[in-house]
Amino acid sequence: MKEKPKYKLPYKKVRIVWVDICTSSQWYDDLSDVDNFSYSWCEDVGYLYSRDSKVVKIFASFSFDENGKLSVGNITAYPRSVVKKIFYEK
Repeated sequence: MKEKPKYKLPYKKVRIVWVDICTSSQWYDDLSDVDNFSYSWCEDVGYLYSRDSKVVKIFASFSFDENGKLSVGNITAYPRSVVKKIFYEK
């Protein structure tokens, strides 16, 4: 089997820390449970495709064809307002 040539990925690996809404369809008799209900802190790892003042985009999967053309998949677009931190991974 012929070994596939290695191509350098021109994107940095990142870990995105972001907040997400939470919802519950339960009924609560004790309103302290509602007081304690909150949003979720989330983390995703991928390759930073782009970022600007409105959106951050990453992809988690990629491949190169035999000519070195890059294809990406598992794309996520985050509204900038929910992204709290971007860490660059090694």
